[in-house]
Amino acid sequence: MHITAVQDFIDILRGKRKSSLWWLVFQYKLNKKVQEIRKSGKKVKVAFLHMYITSCQHIPIFERMLEDEHFDPYFIVNPDVMRDKQNFDFQYNRTLTQLREKYGEDRVLEGYDYETNTYKDFTDEFDIMTTSNPYDEMAHKFFQIDYWAKKYIPIFYISYFYMGRCWVTINNLKAPTYDYMWRFFAENKFVVKLARRYQTLRGLNIKIAGYPKLDKMAQIQPKEKDYKSIIIAPHHLIGNSDTDIGCFLQYADLLLELPKKYPDIHFVFRPHPMLETNLRKEEYWGKEKTSEYYKKMSEYENVVMSLEGDYLEAFVNSDALIHDCGSYAAEYLYTGKPCAYMLRESVNQEKTHTKFGMKCINSHYLIKNEADFIDFIENVVIKGIDKKKEERNKFAKNEVMFNYPNATEYIFNYLKKKLVKE
Repeated sequence: MHITAVQDFIDILRGKRKSSLWWLVFQYKLNKKVQEIRKSGKKVKVAFLHMYITSCQHIPIFERMLEDEHFDPYFIVNPDVMRDKQNFDFQYNRTLTQLREKYGEDRVLEGYDYETNTYKDFTDEFDIMTTSNPYDEMAHKFFQIDYWAKKYIPIFYISYFYMGRCWVTINNLKAPTYDYMWRFFAENKFVVKLARRYQTLRGLNIKIAGYPKLDKMAQIQPKEKDYKSIIIAPHHLIGNSDTDIGCFLQYADLLLELPKKYPDIHFVFRPHPMLETNLRKEEYWGKEKTSEYYKKMSEYENVVMSLEGDYLEAFVNSDALIHDCGSYAAEYLYTGKPCAYMLRESVNQEKTHTKFGMKCINSHYLIKNEADFIDFIENVVIKGIDKKKEERNKFAKNEVMFNYPNATEYIFNYLKKKLVKE
């Protein structure tokens, strides 16, 4: 790996790869800053920028740092400034409240002050930073990767979604923010393969670590139960573009009927956090219809509304998943349980998924209509006829679950080796 990185560096200097010398100088300065932090021998003060509570990918690293005397980690909650005020308030306060309930007020800092309507600049207070949000347009200037990076504060990053499966991965890798990162800890070899083709740095700042977000799942003991449990997880991209993968509008009525049709099954309704925001728009359902739908769903005795950040308990205690989400196409494979993917026929798969991503989807049972929906529930879930089990689990073990459940420890040990003077 080291030899490969050196050769990449040489190739860039020789002009064999399209990369600006500026990026090389920038990375050199970041590494110099890392060396200064290590030589200081002080506790490493780490900023964990957090926007949505559901983006919990770096929480395992935060918790691991809390256990170590060499690190001093803090969450900094910052709002989504790109969407409407209702989403701004709801998501910011929910994230702040849930993190403080778990880690205390001292460890969870407010990035926004309602009284003065101002944002706080924390860049002078921390040694290194990580963020749950890679999209600078969603954040105020003080919480943008660009802003922290140009002050030469080393940024390490773990993706909020399982990368390598979709064209969002490619679009992200093309963005300057991924070149600003000191280290990007990737899930698998497919991310590196894409980075070598699309990223300016061609993967020079990437380390394959696995997916720490799911590590803790290996420690969760399932609850004893005498019923089947199915997670229903609709995505928020419900528009008419050929890249909008969400099938919610097609199956909304059916989803609302399922708890009544199958009273002995417990359903966990876990919509993407942005689905409700999109449905409230007048071009879709509007506020009144959306609120009424969520209210009706929550009133079923055999439905749990899952809106919190951590969903590992739900994964462990479920028997199956039905969804059209991105990351879940890879993440749920870690459970070994059957899963079904709602495939929207109007979607151009070549624009939305990589070859690896299609492998993930094809390891699912595919739902193209209501009959497929019912067939999956009645035959695969209730009767236990899981014909894809062996194929699915083999693919997951060989190509998806890299370094599971030790990705967190790998990342923590890497950071400690680079930043802490022993």
